[in-house]
Amino acid sequence: MPGFFDSRERTVMNYQLTSGQIKAVLQLPESAVVFNADNQSVVASLATSLQSPLGLPPIEQCVVPGDRVALVVDPDTPGVADMITLVWEQFQASHGEELDATLLLPADPDGSNWKAIIDGLPVHVRNQVAIHVHDPTDEQQRSYLASSAGGERIYLSHYLTDADLVVTIGRIGFDATFGYRGTNSSIYPAFSNTESINAARPTDNDLAPGDSRPLRVLADEIGWLLGTQFAVQVIPGGDGSAIEFLCGAPDEVMKAGRTLLHQHWAVTADETFELVVVSVPANASNGWKSVGAAVETAVRLAGDGGRVAVVAELPNQIGPAMEMLRRSLEPEDLLKPLRREMLHDAAEVSQLIKAMSHARIYLHSNLDPVFVEELGILPLTSEAELQRLIKSSERTFVLPHANFAWVESVAPATL
Repeated sequence: MPGFFDSRERTVMNYQLTSGQIKAVLQLPESAVVFNADNQSVVASLATSLQSPLGLPPIEQCVVPGDRVALVVDPDTPGVADMITLVWEQFQASHGEELDATLLLPADPDGSNWKAIIDGLPVHVRNQVAIHVHDPTDEQQRSYLASSAGGERIYLSHYLTDADLVVTIGRIGFDATFGYRGTNSSIYPAFSNTESINAARPTDNDLAPGDSRPLRVLADEIGWLLGTQFAVQVIPGGDGSAIEFLCGAPDEVMKAGRTLLHQHWAVTADETFELVVVSVPANASNGWKSVGAAVETAVRLAGDGGRVAVVAELPNQIGPAMEMLRRSLEPEDLLKPLRREMLHDAAEVSQLIKAMSHARIYLHSNLDPVFVEELGILPLTSEAELQRLIKSSERTFVLPHANFAWVESVAPATL
């Protein structure tokens, strides 16, 4: 279970927040509250989970020689290269080179084609598994799957429609668009076309994760239409590394994963706080997405008129929606255009704008302070500045890796 440390148990507590190379050692006053997600040892190893999956036989028994296997990867997954490696080695132990396997990665908004993930794979995996990065603009890469219950014609990467077994490798988590990410959300809309990808937007912020989300319903329907699947999913712990592995039938994995997710990452507070200090994991391709999710969560704890400080190592490269924000004098005027425009970073920029309309947002990062100010964010250029912000606040809440969390009960701002 996650826990809270109320620093009133001691006069001052030193607490470190880390995001890549960005570190901040905080001296927390007696009124501060720290959320500690579970950071215990992994309950069961991935190898064990692959051999005792939910609702399916062990993964190597789900294929026969000559089968085509698609390994569908959600890049925003802790330890994803190690997970890919172990899944493939489980297949190899029983089938040698008798499988036709392709590792599928979605389009990379950073433009590096997921070099860091691919370079993190052992040489033998890179040599034995074909690696394909999806191009949603290329019609030749897509094949017709079926029509959805709503009459929508579904086109997906032909590597998926041609596969005998689809294995999703990803993270179960709270998500502003899907409610819960994981399993089938790795497939759709990421491996469809540009229009479907860019049309995926966060829904009403007043919705709880378990409330119906049309995109989640459609993704699950598409997963069912694809047929035989095997899900390999992880839930991160308090330090961002894996704490739970779940493998097996997608529906059973998702059901168990939601329960565990709430155990580890649901935040409950009976009051709002003057200052909420959060961190996000360093991620070159998804850093701003993590910041968007983190500030949305933090504002629910800070309430209207509160302050949110983010500790984050972020990429210098920004997307088109972030560039619009940088040039805008009235950020809230961008919300309607961002709903219309099909921009890959529109979701996180919208989250950021909404958060800034309710709270003052500060950023302690590796970015140029002038650039940060152009975004409408107040830069914290040193650990000392962050400490002064904490010292000036009567009540502070600290939430490491806030992009993983969900605030279940507090008097939230209407985002």
